[in-house]
Amino acid sequence: MDARQILTVPGTLDGVRQAAEGFDAFAAAQGLARGEVWPFQVALDEVLSNVVRHGLSEASDPPPIELEIHLQGGEIELVIVDRAPEFNPLDVAEPDLGQGIEERPIGGLGIAFVRKLMDSVEYARQGDRNRLRLRRKLLA
Repeated sequence: MDARQILTVPGTLDGVRQAAEGFDAFAAAQGLARGEVWPFQVALDEVLSNVVRHGLSEASDPPPIELEIHLQGGEIELVIVDRAPEFNPLDVAEPDLGQGIEERPIGGLGIAFVRKLMDSVEYARQGDRNRLRLRRKLLA
């Protein structure tokens, strides 16, 4: 099975919703099971929400976010490209879950969760764009 879809959504919270709907439509068209889809739904929401709320929040006319979904060889790859200021989420330290919630700094749990859900998470800055690649093998 080999399928690819490219989506461009607004860099807004409505764009986050559109991206989720687009991913769900792609997954349904490929006949993917819910267990194969939900990790990407969670990761997509987490990553795009952070891009919109933190990276693009000060833009009066936020640039669009590009998504490439690729299903090949028993693996789903999702590439998210945005024009927010440079930010490598993989540089964020793993949260210390041994600390009480009152002592723990705010933030960092989302990307830690994304790392746990995916088999591979890669970041690159290409020109004026952040490029985050998420990969996960399908259930056997």
